Amino acid sequence: MNKERAEYWLSQALDGELSPRRQRRLEKALAKDPSLADLREQWLAIGLSCRAQTVEPPQTPEAAWQDVQRAIRLSADESTQRSPSFFGGLWRWSLSAAAVLMLSVGIWWGSRPVDYTRAVIPLAERTQVEWVESDLPDAISMVYEDGDTGITVIWVMMDDVQEDNGHAG
Repeated sequence: MNKERAEYWLSQALDGELSPRRQRRLEKALAKDPSLADLREQWLAIGLSCRAQTVEPPQTPEAAWQDVQRAIRLSADESTQRSPSFFGGLWRWSLSAAAVLMLSVGIWWGSRPVDYTRAVIPLAERTQVEWVESDLPDAISMVYEDGDTGITVIWVMMDDVQEDNGHAG
Protein backbone atom coordinates (compact mmCIF):
# COMPACT_ATOMS: atom_id res chain seq x y z
CA MET A 1 0.00 0.00 0.00
CA ASN A 2 1.41 3.39 -0.92
CA LYS A 3 1.94 6.12 1.65
CA GLU A 4 -0.71 8.56 0.34
CA ARG A 5 -3.46 5.91 0.29
CA ALA A 6 -2.51 4.76 3.79
CA GLU A 7 -2.72 8.34 5.11
CA TYR A 8 -6.09 8.84 3.42
CA TRP A 9 -7.45 5.62 4.92
CA LEU A 10 -6.02 6.58 8.30
CA SER A 11 -7.88 9.89 8.12
CA GLN A 12 -11.11 8.06 7.21
CA ALA A 13 -10.57 5.56 10.04
CA LEU A 14 -10.14 8.36 12.60
CA ASP A 15 -13.34 9.95 11.32
CA GLY A 16 -15.18 6.59 11.53
CA GLU A 17 -15.80 6.45 7.78
CA LEU A 18 -13.56 3.52 6.76
CA SER A 19 -15.15 0.23 5.69
CA PRO A 20 -14.35 -2.86 7.79
CA ARG A 21 -12.39 -4.49 4.94
CA ARG A 22 -10.17 -1.42 4.50
CA GLN A 23 -9.86 -1.10 8.27
CA ARG A 24 -8.28 -4.58 8.40
CA ARG A 25 -5.87 -3.69 5.59
CA LEU A 26 -4.98 -0.43 7.38
CA GLU A 27 -4.27 -2.32 10.64
CA LYS A 28 -1.85 -4.56 8.76
CA ALA A 29 -0.13 -1.51 7.25
CA LEU A 30 0.09 0.11 10.72
CA ALA A 31 1.76 -3.01 12.08
CA LYS A 32 4.34 -3.03 9.26
CA ASP A 33 5.10 0.72 9.02
CA PRO A 34 6.18 2.44 12.29
CA SER A 35 6.10 5.91 10.69
CA LEU A 36 2.42 5.40 9.80
CA ALA A 37 1.75 4.28 13.39
CA ASP A 38 3.50 7.43 14.67
CA LEU A 39 1.36 9.54 12.37
CA ARG A 40 -1.77 7.88 13.79
CA GLU A 41 -0.64 8.69 17.34
CA GLN A 42 0.05 12.31 16.39
CA TRP A 43 -3.37 12.70 14.79
CA LEU A 44 -5.06 11.10 17.80
CA ALA A 45 -3.24 13.53 20.11
CA ILE A 46 -4.31 16.49 17.97
CA GLY A 47 -7.92 15.30 18.07
CA LEU A 48 -7.81 14.94 21.86
CA SER A 49 -6.39 18.43 22.31
CA CYS A 50 -9.05 19.90 20.02
CA ARG A 51 -11.86 18.14 21.91
CA ALA A 52 -10.41 19.35 25.22
CA GLN A 53 -10.81 23.00 24.22
CA THR A 54 -14.01 24.73 25.23
CA VAL A 55 -15.86 26.95 22.82
CA GLU A 56 -18.49 29.44 23.89
CA PRO A 57 -21.81 28.95 22.13
CA PRO A 58 -22.69 31.64 19.61
CA GLN A 59 -25.03 34.44 20.61
CA THR A 60 -28.67 33.82 19.79
CA PRO A 61 -30.45 36.19 17.41
CA GLU A 62 -32.77 37.30 20.22
CA ALA A 63 -29.83 38.26 22.44
CA ALA A 64 -28.17 40.12 19.55
CA TRP A 65 -31.40 42.05 18.90
CA GLN A 66 -31.60 42.99 22.58
CA ASP A 67 -28.02 44.31 22.39
CA VAL A 68 -28.95 46.44 19.37
CA GLN A 69 -32.05 47.82 21.11
CA ARG A 70 -29.99 48.61 24.22
CA ALA A 71 -27.39 50.48 22.14
CA ILE A 72 -30.12 52.49 20.40
CA ARG A 73 -31.75 53.35 23.71
CA LEU A 74 -28.42 54.45 25.23
CA SER A 75 -27.53 56.63 22.25
CA ALA A 76 -30.98 58.24 22.33
CA ASP A 77 -30.54 58.98 26.04
CA GLU A 78 -27.15 60.61 25.39
CA SER A 79 -28.51 62.79 22.57
CA THR A 80 -31.35 64.11 24.75
CA GLN A 81 -28.95 64.93 27.59
CA ARG A 82 -26.81 67.16 25.35
CA SER A 83 -28.51 70.48 24.75
CA PRO A 84 -27.22 72.35 21.72
CA SER A 85 -25.76 75.69 22.68
CA PHE A 86 -26.22 78.80 20.59
CA PHE A 87 -22.50 79.54 20.40
CA GLY A 88 -21.61 75.96 19.52
CA GLY A 89 -24.12 76.04 16.68
CA LEU A 90 -22.96 79.49 15.56
CA TRP A 91 -19.34 78.30 15.65
CA ARG A 92 -20.16 75.30 13.45
CA TRP A 93 -22.08 77.44 10.98
CA SER A 94 -19.29 80.00 10.71
CA LEU A 95 -16.67 77.28 10.15
CA SER A 96 -18.84 75.71 7.45
CA ALA A 97 -19.33 79.07 5.74
CA ALA A 98 -15.58 79.77 5.85
CA ALA A 99 -14.83 76.35 4.37
CA VAL A 100 -17.31 76.89 1.52
CA LEU A 101 -15.85 80.35 0.87
CA MET A 102 -12.28 79.01 0.75
CA LEU A 103 -13.34 76.17 -1.55
CA SER A 104 -15.06 78.63 -3.90
CA VAL A 105 -12.00 80.91 -4.01
CA GLY A 106 -9.74 77.89 -4.68
CA ILE A 107 -11.94 76.71 -7.56
CA TRP A 108 -12.10 80.23 -9.03
CA TRP A 109 -8.32 80.69 -8.70
CA GLY A 110 -7.57 77.33 -10.32
CA SER A 111 -9.98 77.80 -13.23
CA ARG A 112 -8.90 81.27 -14.36
CA PRO A 113 -6.78 81.46 -17.54
CA VAL A 114 -3.03 81.72 -17.12
CA ASP A 115 -1.15 84.49 -18.88
CA TYR A 116 2.16 82.94 -19.94
CA THR A 117 3.57 86.25 -21.17
CA ARG A 118 4.09 87.32 -17.55
CA ALA A 119 6.01 84.13 -16.81
CA VAL A 120 9.10 85.38 -18.63
CA ILE A 121 12.29 84.84 -16.68
CA PRO A 122 14.09 88.10 -15.86
CA LEU A 123 17.22 88.70 -17.91
CA ALA A 124 19.49 88.67 -14.86
CA GLU A 125 18.40 85.12 -13.90
CA ARG A 126 18.69 83.60 -17.37
CA THR A 127 21.41 81.09 -18.12
CA GLN A 128 23.44 81.91 -21.19
CA VAL A 129 24.33 78.84 -23.28
CA GLU A 130 26.86 79.42 -26.04
CA TRP A 131 27.57 75.86 -27.22
CA VAL A 132 26.69 72.24 -26.40
CA GLU A 133 29.07 69.31 -26.41
CA SER A 134 27.79 65.78 -27.08
CA ASP A 135 29.41 62.33 -27.01
CA LEU A 136 27.22 61.21 -29.90
CA PRO A 137 29.16 60.88 -33.18
CA ASP A 138 28.00 63.18 -35.99
CA ALA A 139 25.48 64.89 -33.68
CA ILE A 140 24.14 68.32 -34.56
CA SER A 141 23.28 70.68 -31.71
CA MET A 142 21.06 73.74 -31.82
CA VAL A 143 20.71 76.29 -29.01
CA TYR A 144 18.15 79.08 -29.11
CA GLU A 145 16.03 81.15 -26.77
CA ASP A 146 12.28 80.92 -27.14
CA GLY A 147 10.96 84.40 -27.75
CA ASP A 148 7.60 83.92 -26.00
CA THR A 149 8.79 82.40 -22.74
CA GLY A 150 12.48 83.30 -22.62
CA ILE A 151 13.46 79.65 -22.06
CA THR A 152 16.72 78.39 -23.56
CA VAL A 153 16.05 75.36 -25.79
CA ILE A 154 18.80 72.84 -26.57
CA TRP A 155 18.36 70.28 -29.35
CA VAL A 156 20.83 67.47 -29.98
CA MET A 157 20.03 65.55 -33.17
CA MET A 158 21.69 62.66 -34.95
CA ASP A 159 22.71 63.30 -38.52
CA ASP A 160 21.12 60.31 -40.24
CA VAL A 161 21.95 61.33 -43.83
CA GLN A 162 23.85 58.41 -45.31
CA GLU A 163 26.72 58.88 -47.70
CA ASP A 164 25.30 56.60 -50.42
CA ASN A 165 23.17 58.56 -52.91
CA GLY A 166 22.44 61.27 -50.32
CA HIS A 167 19.19 59.63 -49.21
CA ALA A 168 18.03 59.90 -45.62
CA GLY A 169 17.89 56.52 -43.89
